[in-house]
Amino acid sequence: MAKKRVIILFIISALCIIVSCIHKEDKSLIVDEVMPSQEISKKTDKPKEETENKEIKIIEDDNRIKSKLDGLRYSEDDLNKRPIAVMYDNHPSSRWQAGISEAEIIYECEVEFPYTRYLAIFLTKEPEQVGGVRSARPYCIYYALEYDPIYVHCGGSPEAFSTIENLLVADIDGLYSGAFWRYYYTGKLAPNNLYTSLKKIRNSADLYGYRKLGEFEGYKFYDDTSNLSSHYNAELAGYLKIKYNKENTTEYIYDEEKEVYIRKKDGELHIDENNSEQITAKNILIIEAIERKVLDSKGRLYLGTIGKGNGYYITNGEIIKINWEKPGAKDRTVFYDEKGEEISLNPGKTWIQVISSTSKLTVEEKINE
Repeated sequence: MAKKRVIILFIISALCIIVSCIHKEDKSLIVDEVMPSQEISKKTDKPKEETENKEIKIIEDDNRIKSKLDGLRYSEDDLNKRPIAVMYDNHPSSRWQAGISEAEIIYECEVEFPYTRYLAIFLTKEPEQVGGVRSARPYCIYYALEYDPIYVHCGGSPEAFSTIENLLVADIDGLYSGAFWRYYYTGKLAPNNLYTSLKKIRNSADLYGYRKLGEFEGYKFYDDTSNLSSHYNAELAGYLKIKYNKENTTEYIYDEEKEVYIRKKDGELHIDENNSEQITAKNILIIEAIERKVLDSKGRLYLGTIGKGNGYYITNGEIIKINWEKPGAKDRTVFYDEKGEEISLNPGKTWIQVISSTSKLTVEEKINE
């Protein structure tokens, strides 16, 4: 009987030990189930540190370069090309133009009364359809040469052809190049419907043996958008209107939310034919030509754009007076403030309006509703 009690006690003790061990095992299991939050914390701490380091590394290793044309940053491949300068038709029958919203800089200059013409400078963007392309004028060539571009046009005035020859302009002429086509699907007729593409132009430039890279001096830009009143005694400019003549006007209306100017031509919103995108400007430069005179019976003009003159700089709803200087045909036009220091532009698209003594410029603090 005593032996049985001993055996029973031994069995009970063994069971207690086993149960105790099982509970210990359970606790360890419970701990493993409770700890994942801490374990996750440990796991996420490391990736977080790695992510932060990667973010810093991205900034440190950011190889994007500030463009000399618009002050924005692009990859080296986007900038490692030669600019292309396109002469755009602006006859009412040619509207609206294709691809112009993708240019970094656009000029508007007078040609034969009552019309104007555009010169668009492209570098980073490559529109598949650009047009309508129109003929060259000497003062437009002088502006184009500031960017050492491939100059795209179709024909030109006698003075323009002489300028192209004398200044050894790397041009592609729609009269002789197969890079152009007539586009009738929007109802335009010749001569207002000649189109090309940036890819075709670059391919033609390769066939002609032109240099692939442009050699030019760019503009100065602020790192971020800046109000003129932070640097100058600026005035408000929410609306401006250029009246080239009674049949030709250009307007800019400031959009405070987007901090750009909405462009209108002859009272209509100016859009891109390719994508119906509204044309806007971050910067507007007004160049007052030194002289304007009619050259021949066809009304072709001489505009004095080489030398020194006056103008205005408009951005972010403000305006200041400036001076400009272009020493020679290939020299960059430099814009100075009233103290004689070169101005900086805000990063973004720039429209340059060349006006003359016959033009009328109106600037208002805000548009009249």
